[in-house]
Amino acid sequence: MVSLIDRTRPRDGDKANPNRETRTNFNRSAADAETTNPGLRTMNSLRLAANVANGETVTIGTRVYEFDTDATPSITAGNVRVDVVAAQTPTAASAALVAAINADALSNFWASAPSVNEVLIVGKTAETAVTACAETLAGTDNAWNSANTYGGLSSVNGRFSMVSRVPSAQEVALGVMHFAVPFAPLAAIAAVRVTSTGAVKAWDGALLFVATGNDNRVTLNNAGTTDWAATDTVTVMIRG
Repeated sequence: MVSLIDRTRPRDGDKANPNRETRTNFNRSAADAETTNPGLRTMNSLRLAANVANGETVTIGTRVYEFDTDATPSITAGNVRVDVVAAQTPTAASAALVAAINADALSNFWASAPSVNEVLIVGKTAETAVTACAETLAGTDNAWNSANTYGGLSSVNGRFSMVSRVPSAQEVALGVMHFAVPFAPLAAIAAVRVTSTGAVKAWDGALLFVATGNDNRVTLNNAGTTDWAATDTVTVMIRG
């Protein structure tokens, strides 16, 4: 319960109580509080640069997603089917995997496809634990960004987050870094420094905002002339 006391100066003609004190009480629900749902979401990115094949799997924690090219579904018991009967290209596979993850009621992650060569998974809550990720994809450069989800750090409150990390080899190869947040991002500042020296780097790529359903993130790319690399540290401040 919050109590506000508003001592106002008397208005013209208000002689009855020149030292009027107005007391207002109200309850502030958790939904309204800025501390609701604080923190960055744990996340990971799966790169799909080549076609997938029947029976190949993608694992997120205890959930196993199996690509199926058979007109009559035949997958390993307990696995979640990923329907790629029509096509096995990265474009088709990324869309099908996103659909399978988002339809899986037992998944702790939401998925999206920032590009046809990438599937991004983000924890459904800031409390989602760091989760192991694996795959049996034989195609060249078809691999997870990291063996575990990453990026889950606390924030000042529910509408501001700040994080620093070194780009992974996958992020350098794709030329994109994603920073998932639990709110629709409205503004962000990015800084790139050489990790070994701390020197500021003149990165001039694009900073993009995504706020679509459960896909809330800021994405940095290397579309400019000076790129961040695996030898740099990227810091992003995001405000909702």
